[in-house]
Amino acid sequence: MDENVNAPEVESVEVRRGIAGVVRAGGDVNVQQAMTMVTTARGAASVQQAAAMTVVSGGDTSLKMAGALAVPSLGDVTIERGGAQWVCSAGDVSIDKGGCGVAVAPSVRVDRGGVGAALAWRVEVGEGGRVMFGPLAAAAFGLAFGVGFGLVTVGTAGYAAVRVARRLPRIPFVTSRIPFLS
Repeated sequence: MDENVNAPEVESVEVRRGIAGVVRAGGDVNVQQAMTMVTTARGAASVQQAAAMTVVSGGDTSLKMAGALAVPSLGDVTIERGGAQWVCSAGDVSIDKGGCGVAVAPSVRVDRGGVGAALAWRVEVGEGGRVMFGPLAAAAFGLAFGVGFGLVTVGTAGYAAVRVARRLPRIPFVTSRIPFLS
């Protein structure tokens, strides 16, 4: 492994068979059979047979037989036989024999893989692909969850307020205005 991996002036970085905390490059990054916490590149990022917590890329990002928690990218994202929990891309997202929890991009294409929620203008599902929530379903689910959570919160807060108010000492000007306390 290169001793200048954490230096910001490094043009391109390649990590093979190792563990690295933070990998930063002014150009491209290539991670093979390794584990990284944070991988950042101003250019393209390629992660092959590896695991990374976060892969931040200013160019295209490729995950081949790899896993990542979060993948924010300014270019296209390609996942082949791998997975990511969160993918946010300014370019297109393509998933082949892989999976993703949430994909946010202008266009998402899924072939023989799965996506939990695809938030895109255009969602293409190929042979063997699955998308649980498209843009409209995700918005409806979020709205329903928000309304339900709000009702539960208001109900429990009201119940707690009544219980606290009953424990307070009787104050004449407060208890005369609240009918359930008198």
